[in-house]
Amino acid sequence: MKIISFFLFFLTFTVQSVLADSPTMITGRLVDTSQQPVLYASIGIVNTPVGTIADDQGRFTLYITDKVEDTDTVVISLIGYHTVALTVAQLAARTSGNPQIVMMGMVRELNEVRVDARNSRVKTLGKTGYKTSMVTNFALSELPRQNLGSEIGRKFNVSSGTNWLESFHFYMITNYDSVMFRLNVYQAKTMQNLLTKNVYIRVAGKSRQWVSVDLRPYQLMVSDDVVVSVQWIDSIGKGTALQMPLQLPATATHYYRYGSQDRWKRFRGMTTSMNLTFIHSR
Repeated sequence: MKIISFFLFFLTFTVQSVLADSPTMITGRLVDTSQQPVLYASIGIVNTPVGTIADDQGRFTLYITDKVEDTDTVVISLIGYHTVALTVAQLAARTSGNPQIVMMGMVRELNEVRVDARNSRVKTLGKTGYKTSMVTNFALSELPRQNLGSEIGRKFNVSSGTNWLESFHFYMITNYDSVMFRLNVYQAKTMQNLLTKNVYIRVAGKSRQWVSVDLRPYQLMVSDDVVVSVQWIDSIGKGTALQMPLQLPATATHYYRYGSQDRWKRFRGMTTSMNLTFIHSR
């Protein structure tokens, strides 16, 4: 347990050290085709912890270190919009003359879901306890708004058959005035996001609490395992703690990524305090 805790601390410390290494800034603003701001999009260098989230006006600042190459790929993504991919050099050139980057809208329709109550039952997977001596931290950078977009999640082995996702619950520890998250639901095999619209959650700060999310409006019907994650996208006020209780051993797989476009890291045998309720139909 001590070895795992040290490993997680080491990874977070490494991220902070890399980001603090003499960065330069690329600043821009995301808008749609009507010149309206695109809120809370993920901006980051692929497979690295270098990343951020656009603010509520579509503005962003990406800090580029000397470890980043001009040819590295920056991806800008948000549910409801076509993904934009540029090299670091292209992004810098695009934002130097006109800081605005236009994102094209994309419509995805919800599938109609019908549940037959006669052959269904409610199931809950995951942890309901939260009292533990260990926590996992969202990657807190020394630079403003960097590592926004980091995610913590868990794989849920849902039953074979038809499963309608009903609700999700997670336990959060924070001393910010308030924190905003985005909930993501991925198909476990491909890590494709199953949501067709963004799910935002505002959590009152300086608290320890369970947070509940009603998934019924999003019509999520699955027949295979899913990964549900909580993504940090904004905060108000100064804070030093943004954490989730970490429990091990556990018959689960813990998912973590340190930046908005970073690669996923998987840790078997551990989980945070989160659970998923669904209706299973045979």
